[in-house]
Amino acid sequence: MKAELAKMFKKDQELQDWNVKRLSDIKYIDSMETEMARVVRANCETIKKYYKECGYPGLKENGRDACVRFWLVVQHSDHDVVFQEKMLKALKMQLKKGNALVRNYAYLYDRVMKNKGKKQIYGTQLGRRTGEEKMHPIPELKFPDKVDELRKEMGLGGLKEYVDSFEN
Repeated sequence: MKAELAKMFKKDQELQDWNVKRLSDIKYIDSMETEMARVVRANCETIKKYYKECGYPGLKENGRDACVRFWLVVQHSDHDVVFQEKMLKALKMQLKKGNALVRNYAYLYDRVMKNKGKKQIYGTQLGRRTGEEKMHPIPELKFPDKVDELRKEMGLGGLKEYVDSFEN
């Protein structure tokens, strides 16, 4: 499983790293989006099999790299929100045992909320509002006055610093 996760992770990250100089080329964008969708779906099907056979990978049994790679495939599987929700619950169980990274839970929780059109808690999912250049948590935050405190509990830095890191 670990070797296959490493391959999936590598391909996923290669596809995330688009050639900025070609972003005005519609054919390039279309081909990248098509390939990304294909890879994400294939990766998702593979980890569904792993999950069925072995459950959600814990840190103690599988190590940090395998856990992060598994989580990333789930995180990017936006086409299957039902599966993402199932994995969120499984990740929470590992978290309760001290066998998962809290930051991964925060990101996946917000991603599921975003995909369901609900407010996020930790502000990990960013986007631009129509007509604006600045990044914002999309959708809005459930507890905007407590977001930095909630982020800190999950091992994340402040929201402003996080948003600013996408501006450079």
